[in-house]
Amino acid sequence: MIRGKFLTSQDDVGAVMDIRRRVFVEEQGYPADTDVDAFDKLSVYALAYDENDRPAGTGRLYINADSRFQIGRVCVLPEARGRGLGDLVARMLLYRALELGADAVCLSAQLPVVGFYARYGFRPCGEVYDEEGVPHRWMQASADEINLEGSCGGHRRCEGCAGDCASCADAERPQ
Repeated sequence: MIRGKFLTSQDDVGAVMDIRRRVFVEEQGYPADTDVDAFDKLSVYALAYDENDRPAGTGRLYINADSRFQIGRVCVLPEARGRGLGDLVARMLLYRALELGADAVCLSAQLPVVGFYARYGFRPCGEVYDEEGVPHRWMQASADEINLEGSCGGHRRCEGCAGDCASCADAERPQ
């Protein structure tokens, strides 16, 4: 059974940083010196554990420079993808944002995972832009649009499938 827990910068976040380094720096080639930033000291982290109780996925929630709730650095180790860990991390962070009174949540998604986030009520806003050589898109969901189920259950309520519910199952998973 997979499980998750919340951490803050006051906790030991070594597992969080290890997962991020392995995915963003080693796998995707982002510079190591850009992974950790000032928002890490202000973040709430979701840490997901795989079926063997090993840390395998993470993400963070913080209030950005525009005073908006933002999700970022969501990733799952390659060997643990496709098992629901990214879904667990997304739901945990959205739940915490709502619990903290967010009226909206934003994020910057790599293009292949826009559909993943759309299942939770996120909508693209703005144009595609380049972040260190990787195309990204800003997305936002107002509190009343956030779907903690992560799907519409076949009722065509989410934006992830654009009316084709089978495509939600085929959407790319967070890297």
